[in-house]
Amino acid sequence: MASFRKIFLFFCFVATFITGCDETGGDSLPNLKPFVKGDTVSRTVLVYIMAENSISNYLKTDFEEIKSAAYTLSDDARLFVYFDNSDTTKLPVLYQYHPYDNTLIENVVYSFEEDVCSSDTATLGKVLDVIFADYPTKAFDLVMGSHADGWINYPSGSALNRSIGIDNEKNSFSNEITTTIEVEELVVLLERLPVKVDRLMFDACLMQGVEVAYALRNAADWIIGSPAEIPADGAPYDKVIPEFFNPVSTVEDIMYEYKSYYDSRNYAAVLSAVNTSYMQELAATTRGLVAKYFAVDARNNYSAALAYVPGRAPAYYDVNSVMKKFLSDSEYSQWKRAFDKAVPYIMVSNSRKVWSNIANRLVNVTADCGAVSAYFPQGRTMNTAYNTDFRLTQWYKAAGWDIAGW
Repeated sequence: MASFRKIFLFFCFVATFITGCDETGGDSLPNLKPFVKGDTVSRTVLVYIMAENSISNYLKTDFEEIKSAAYTLSDDARLFVYFDNSDTTKLPVLYQYHPYDNTLIENVVYSFEEDVCSSDTATLGKVLDVIFADYPTKAFDLVMGSHADGWINYPSGSALNRSIGIDNEKNSFSNEITTTIEVEELVVLLERLPVKVDRLMFDACLMQGVEVAYALRNAADWIIGSPAEIPADGAPYDKVIPEFFNPVSTVEDIMYEYKSYYDSRNYAAVLSAVNTSYMQELAATTRGLVAKYFAVDARNNYSAALAYVPGRAPAYYDVNSVMKKFLSDSEYSQWKRAFDKAVPYIMVSNSRKVWSNIANRLVNVTADCGAVSAYFPQGRTMNTAYNTDFRLTQWYKAAGWDIAGW
């Protein structure tokens, strides 16, 4: 696979045939099904990259990897890439890529006339509207790349809500932000699409939490992501994108390519795939246990549980690690059956050590890793801001935290 990556990156730089059109289309594109407005294809993938931040250069490399992967597309598939980084000479653009006659065609589907904020739901909504207005599809996947915090609110004075995405609106490498894509707003955008999202992959830190997955249960069939901070290199898109389009590949195949990229490195990627159709069952099973073991007057010691941001943010405990520690054997077995339905695929690359930049330390990924995080409140007077935010999540009531007194 390494040679594949190098070969196609080379072709992208020296043998790319570039053709553009505006949002109304152009006559210079080849008469291929993926470029014809109104023609329905079997699968469409949108990679939405919000790179106007400190990892701008890493995401730019990801962009080149995506283009190299486009050579593998069939004529019954569409690949769109929205890209906005810290380059002051370029405005955000929605591209389409497809191979033709041993070259790569670049179709400029939509060019924004100003430097819009990519981490704003209005921008993502516009991109989705443009795609689904003219390019129908039977199946749709979405990949989102940027910084993220999962369900937690950003600190006061920064963005106002729990979210994914940083766009500093200054074309710089800072992480200063005022607007983000809230989880709840993302749900609204995705639920109004004409087809349900098949696979939603977050190539962003800390997004694979029960609070996020439960909120998205009706918006996407599968969620691929990490409960930990991911390495700055992010996904190996030249390996991952072909798996999205391979008709026999599964979420497990996508995860495997991601994991394998980090197997030979001294830091790990922790990944899981959530089958959202079982999130309601997981919530119901959890609901019967929360009041018993995690009530507001409980004095639990979580120090032995796996935490992805140890000592800094109690919102990122591994949910399986905590439940295994506190539940009785019989209760844990019952809960684990529900968890395994909701989270059938878990992968950790070989080193089993993830770097937490927030905590400024390596985290050892223990054997009880479930690769999904959860918030476990620890006292009325501790982490009061987190407790307040937690009550706004759908998971809070669904899993019985209100009954437990929180």
